[in-house]
Amino acid sequence: MRTKVIAFARNTYKEGVRDRLFVMVGVFGLIALVSSFIVGPLSLGEQVRITQDIGLAAISILCFAVAVLVGTGIVYREIERRTIYTIVAKPVRGWHFIFGKFLGLNAIVSVLVILMAAVLLGVNTIVSRSFEPQLLIAVLLTWFELVLLTSLSILMSTICSPILGAILTFLFYFIGHTTADLKELAARFGSPMMKMVTSALYYILPNLEYLNVRAKVIHDVAIEPSYIAFAAAYALLYTIGFLILAVIFINRKEHK
Repeated sequence: MRTKVIAFARNTYKEGVRDRLFVMVGVFGLIALVSSFIVGPLSLGEQVRITQDIGLAAISILCFAVAVLVGTGIVYREIERRTIYTIVAKPVRGWHFIFGKFLGLNAIVSVLVILMAAVLLGVNTIVSRSFEPQLLIAVLLTWFELVLLTSLSILMSTICSPILGAILTFLFYFIGHTTADLKELAARFGSPMMKMVTSALYYILPNLEYLNVRAKVIHDVAIEPSYIAFAAAYALLYTIGFLILAVIFINRKEHK
């Protein structure tokens, strides 16, 4: 069982690393971080915070783009080529396939996060002339957010085309970061139907703002270990749920 999962994960990782997208996004991430040297001097003494803000935002957005653009096609391509039916016909279960793809895609995203975080810490150390490890808290919770979004992109890959899956995942990302604001706005100015819809989105979909602590880290606001543990558990709970749904959908395709 472990060998089968690892085999799928290794194959997914190799395919992703060879993909030009991985190189392009990695280079673009480095450019985004280095650009802080250009923007910083224009920020009226806020170069350090500008550097941190640009770097953390780049890690989140660019790694999310990789998770979506690679993940939403990762299972769909197997279905289109009909190789998925050969795979599941062997002594390999659907969850072996899904979990292996999930681990492989997360390995790609994790490598990107580590590389970009290392560059950010290096650039920030040069700019601030001090090593600031608290940035790693924001990077850690960003990684948990990416784990959640990776599982969602794989779920989307089992039920729709890559283009539609990418659109839905980006929409999910936007809603996940604005559900609280949308709910408050609907409560003040919306119709009863809008209030009901926004309330449903608020309670059903994960609130990704729980995993966004960039502003707190940049402004040196203390983050309790209990909060980090809660946010991580929150992300993993939804991750497990999305992966279970992905396995259910892939098993249905097997029996068609």
